[in-house]
Amino acid sequence: METYDFYKNPSILIQGAMESETEYLIGQLAQKACVKYGNWSFYTGFLGESKSPVIISRTFQGMVNAAAATTLALTHFSPRAVINQGIAGGHDSTFYRGDIVLGTRAVPMGAMIRPFAKKGEGICESDFTPLGIEVFRKSKGKTEKVLDFPCDDRLLAAAEHTAKDYLAAEEALMKKKAVCKRTRKIEAGVLGSADEWNNQFDRIVLLRERYKTTTEDMESAAVAQLCDSYGIPFLGIRIISNSIVTGEELDESVAEDCQRYVIRVVENVAGNFGTIK
Repeated sequence: METYDFYKNPSILIQGAMESETEYLIGQLAQKACVKYGNWSFYTGFLGESKSPVIISRTFQGMVNAAAATTLALTHFSPRAVINQGIAGGHDSTFYRGDIVLGTRAVPMGAMIRPFAKKGEGICESDFTPLGIEVFRKSKGKTEKVLDFPCDDRLLAAAEHTAKDYLAAEEALMKKKAVCKRTRKIEAGVLGSADEWNNQFDRIVLLRERYKTTTEDMESAAVAQLCDSYGIPFLGIRIISNSIVTGEELDESVAEDCQRYVIRVVENVAGNFGTIK
């Protein structure tokens, strides 16, 4: 491991926008090193019991920042997969703060088309349909218009497999400590992304209706788009930190719970699912 070349050899790129979404992961790295490209820092090292080679990227908030950090990582390193993780607002009333959503796909919910209206006819916030985004697919050598970006089936399967053991261990620990606490839910859902933070109940209901979103964040769809373009397996993992639809206010500290789970997912990928191509 001492001579592992992260520029040429495969690794897993793990992203988080904020310090709270990456600090725990960075602290768990063995043989940690940091390299900077432009404004972005990338931490290389080995993670978990499997000592999996990973790169931790702090992307900063927002779609453009996430896209820039991802482009730099894909250009300079050789990631075999990308996991974008962190906190998110809830859109689905069956998910509560602390629950984890495994992305089936990521949707750019800021992409919309509105019908023509004459001067003076006013503005209707609900009068729109999702708009396809033009994406260059390296494997096909051409552009295509798409409404969303699928997460990798094998990565999703690894995350779902991990969830069973992870939840069982959490439940056993609660029983041992005699803690009466709701069991965390870890299930698949659709990740919505845009440079916005929605706090209006009816708008969130509308976004969920149009885009089928389970959560909202400001990065995952931008990363998914680039991975789709380059043909790199992608998975988004988001923990609910707040939800208007369940009446729960922001608790940023749950970001560490998500990172702990992501470490277990990485171990599962390395131990049971072999090389992801």
